[in-house]
Amino acid sequence: MIKILNLPKTLSLKFFISFTMLIALQFNLSSPANAKRLALIIGNDLYANVTPLKKAVNDADAISSTLTDLGFQTHLYSNLNRRSMNAALAEFTNEIEKGDEVLFFFSGHGISVRGENYLLPTDVPKVAPGQEGFITREAFSENEIIQSLQDKRVRVSILILDACRNNPFPRKGTRSIGRSIGLGRTSAPPEGTFVMYSAGVGQEALDRLSDDDPHPNSVYTRKLIPLMKEEGLQIVRVAKRLRSEVENLARTAKGGAHKQYPSYYDELRGDFFFKPGKRSEKNTVADADEILWQAIEKSNKSSDFEFYLKEHPTGRYSSIARLKLIQLKNKDTIKAEKEKPLIVKDADDKLWSEVRGSRRSLEVEAYIHKFPRGKYIAEARRILELLRHAEYREYSRIKALEEKKVAVVTPKEIKKPKTRSYQFGERFQECGECPKMVVLPTGQFSMGWKDKRKGQHQYALPIHKVNINYQIAIGVHEITIKQYDAFIKQSGHDPGSLCWTNEKGRGKYRKFRNYQKNGLPYKLNYPATCVSWYDAKEYVKWLNRQIPSGGYRLPTEAEWEFAARAGRQRNWHYGNRVSFLCQFSNHAAAETKVKWRNKTCNDGVKVLSKVGGFKANPWGVYDMYGNVGEWTEDCVHYDYKGAPTNGDAWIISNNRNHGSCANRIHRGGSWLQSSPSVTSWNRQFTKPTDRTITLGFRVVKDLQ
Repeated sequence: MIKILNLPKTLSLKFFISFTMLIALQFNLSSPANAKRLALIIGNDLYANVTPLKKAVNDADAISSTLTDLGFQTHLYSNLNRRSMNAALAEFTNEIEKGDEVLFFFSGHGISVRGENYLLPTDVPKVAPGQEGFITREAFSENEIIQSLQDKRVRVSILILDACRNNPFPRKGTRSIGRSIGLGRTSAPPEGTFVMYSAGVGQEALDRLSDDDPHPNSVYTRKLIPLMKEEGLQIVRVAKRLRSEVENLARTAKGGAHKQYPSYYDELRGDFFFKPGKRSEKNTVADADEILWQAIEKSNKSSDFEFYLKEHPTGRYSSIARLKLIQLKNKDTIKAEKEKPLIVKDADDKLWSEVRGSRRSLEVEAYIHKFPRGKYIAEARRILELLRHAEYREYSRIKALEEKKVAVVTPKEIKKPKTRSYQFGERFQECGECPKMVVLPTGQFSMGWKDKRKGQHQYALPIHKVNINYQIAIGVHEITIKQYDAFIKQSGHDPGSLCWTNEKGRGKYRKFRNYQKNGLPYKLNYPATCVSWYDAKEYVKWLNRQIPSGGYRLPTEAEWEFAARAGRQRNWHYGNRVSFLCQFSNHAAAETKVKWRNKTCNDGVKVLSKVGGFKANPWGVYDMYGNVGEWTEDCVHYDYKGAPTNGDAWIISNNRNHGSCANRIHRGGSWLQSSPSVTSWNRQFTKPTDRTITLGFRVVKDLQ
């Protein structure tokens, strides 16, 4: 039995450090003589459908070289697709025998879905929101990898995952695939397992400190390798020192605000050393520094930090210790200042007091975007949900009343005006500020798209026949700023004061932004942006009041695709060659700087362009691809199972494909998006209340 002596405080702390170091040096459970040390190392950079990485393969090479020097039999692979990763895992596990020490290292993209972590092969498909189950079948489960090693009854299994980078599946509208950043918290690993992550839960692991960072390895791996080479450094000590060293290095990136604090899970029984042996004096001093700091790190006594600085005046944490001393010595002053009544409310309180009683969802959204972790965020989200339901109910009520008015008027009570016949391709404009229209043909087309790659674009399947057996005209161009401005001035409609913009290369929601001021050129022949779905619906109502014959409305999703395809079943009306796209579409082409740009051609425009600036399709319609996305009437459905086949808008779900009018479909993509997003078949959705600089609309008119 160990007795605790009541020694003086300073002496007790020194005794504790010495005793702990003695135990750390002597308690070394060596590996069985016949046990092998095996390592499977994978680095994936060249992703085909998501953002490529730059240093993952370098990390794998460096780790493989280090482990080989440390006596591991290494199996190194780079840029593996799903089939190759399966083969590599199978070959590796076949070599493992009972009692071996096994290490698995992965550098590349990872994602957390429903509380489980997945490692992504290079051919992982680019999926749409709502298809989490699909992506989990195309990736590799961390838990299954751990279990496959444990099934071999190994003595030690170690997983090192440098895969906590940004979610490679970007947000569309307000949904995303999995967590927005990093890997999630795993369930407790089985006995004999040690798992290391390059960042904490919800944190981003940096691939590099900056775009001009010359180091060949990621922030995590460059700090891990030297620690693996230190003689006699137990793996828990490696993980703890790695935490502080990565955290300090990561703070030098992104203006000092980036937080990366690696996490680990320890279920080992006994010790494990990458490089067994006796600790050098240099390492002993470093460990003493670390142990002492961990003992006092959360202390509120200035004497503890004074003692640390006395023992380690130039230690790893000396700067932090001096800062803590200053804070503690001024504690009473700081406390007194905090207890003073606030004369002026802080920005959080001030904005919340302005919006808490609002009846407009956009104003509450402004608070959420400004303070995503604010004091009142839970209440704000609750109120926002109520307001959105109320707005949708009001819209539904007004729509029902309008339909009822139409229903009760019999043909006997109205003399229908004489109608004239329209010819396919005929153009007309019914008033000075009205949009120019072109008459479409009637006919049947195949709606949807099936990619040659298995499992791609499930949201555009099944392909189904749609009959457009009624005559409509569609806007030759998207609604322009000049046309939208006439509507705002004559109707008195509120254009809003919150819009998602991309000013100075930073996209976010900004206050005091609308179709007139949003960081894009304000020219009358440019398409109107910062237009919500509700705004577009109000414009249509106003337009019908100007024209006796009426009949204007938003296109259905089927009508939009019918007009875009112009009689062809291809990616674009002209075919599938992306190098021709710049003749017909303002999109993210070679002249832009975004990573997802189409490098095969240059469309000559970096942001928004005037309407009609590119070639029309064979039916005389301009800018169906790119420039701005275009609202349709349809609610969101995540595939075409049960979709209407007569050209109608799909409003209500009639099967298990759970439709939702909380979001509305828009088509065509925008100037900020890549070539796959501006195809004839690509589908996207956004909340009907949202305004962005990438969204506008065009109208159709019923001619029968």
